[in-house]
Amino acid sequence: MSELQKKILLDLVVTPFTVIPGLLGGSLLLLSVAMGGSVAFLGFVCILLGFGSLCTNFVFNLTKISKKAAKEWHDQQQKKKDSDLDTLDRNLEDTRETSDENALRNLRALYSSFCGDFQNGRVSAHVPPAMLSQIDELFEQCIFHLRRSYEIYLQAQQVTGNLKKGLNKQRKELIAEVEKSVETLASVINEVRAMRMKSEKGQLSKLQRRLSSQLQVAKATEESVAALDDDVSVEEKYDEYLLDD
Repeated sequence: MSELQKKILLDLVVTPFTVIPGLLGGSLLLLSVAMGGSVAFLGFVCILLGFGSLCTNFVFNLTKISKKAAKEWHDQQQKKKDSDLDTLDRNLEDTRETSDENALRNLRALYSSFCGDFQNGRVSAHVPPAMLSQIDELFEQCIFHLRRSYEIYLQAQQVTGNLKKGLNKQRKELIAEVEKSVETLASVINEVRAMRMKSEKGQLSKLQRRLSSQLQVAKATEESVAALDDDVSVEEKYDEYLLDD
C-alpha cells in the first residue's frame, strides 16, 4: 500500500464521528461489568454509531475524503521537494561558478510556472498526458545532474593534477547538458502556452518529439554518470593524488 493510500484509509477511518463513539462505547462496555446491562446496551449503541459512521464514509464520502487526502499529501510532498531543492541551491552557491545555481533557479521557475498554468486550466486540454510526463521526467533528470555536479565538485576539492581537471571537465559537461535541457523546456513550455485550445495534433507531436530527444540525451548522460559511480572510489584508485590533511 502506498503512502497516499494509507493516508486515504486513515482519513476514512479516523474521524470524530467514528473515533469518539467507538471509544465511548468501549469504555461503557468495560464499565458495564460493574454497572449493569443498561450501560452495556448504551455502549453497544455507541459502537454501532461509530461503525455506521465508518460505513457512511466508505459508501458516500470516499471521493470527497480521497480528494482532500490526495491534496494534503501532494502539498506535503511538494514542501519536502521544495526543501530539498532549497538545500541543493545553497550547496551550489558554495561552488566557484554561478551557472549551476542559475540553471537550477531557471529550471524551478519554469516548472513551477507551468504546473500553476496547468492546474488553473491555462494549458490546452489537448496536451497529451505522455507529454506532461516527459516535462516532469526532464525536470527530475536535470535535478539529478545538478546534484551529481555538486558531488563531483566536492570530489574535485580532495584531489589534484589530472584527476582534478578530469572531474572539473565532467562537471562542466553535466551543467552544460542541464542548460540545454532548460532551454528546450523553456521553448516547449512557451509554445504550449501559445497554443489555442483547438491546437493541431501535429504541432503537439512535434513538441513531444523535441522533449523525447532531449530526454534521451539526459538519460544517456545519467547512464555515463552511473557507470562512473560503479568504478573504484576516488580514495582507493587515486591515493597518490589525494591532498594531505
